[in-house]
Amino acid sequence: MSLKHVLSAVGLFAIAAGSALAHHSFSAEFDGNKPMRIEGTLSKLEWTNPHSYFYLDVKDDKGNTVTWGCEGANPGQLSRRGMKRGEVKIGDKLIVDGYAAKDGSHLMDARRIYVNGKAIFGGSDTDGGPGAQ
Repeated sequence: MSLKHVLSAVGLFAIAAGSALAHHSFSAEFDGNKPMRIEGTLSKLEWTNPHSYFYLDVKDDKGNTVTWGCEGANPGQLSRRGMKRGEVKIGDKLIVDGYAAKDGSHLMDARRIYVNGKAIFGGSDTDGGPGAQ
């Protein structure tokens, strides 16, 4: 095997390892003792693996708009639970129940997502978080 092939293989392994490390357990980032609910307007949606992310513009107590990031299950899991790609659109109103980030940032783990009155379990089912199976 040439040096070029070895370096290519090492590079591909490093990329794969980095992707695997990007997936984390619930308790690494979120606090199961801090349940919360937000209601807002969908401003961005990322159908990515290993987690989907969507962003809601939420009015705070002073009437200012604050963007919250919501981490959900991967696109395949969400689709199997009834949240299909294209069903939710920018500008839609969503309600999200979940758990606050440990670092106090505007990020939450989305456990239940209400889309047009329909509740969808949004969490990863194997991350160890509340409601995981």
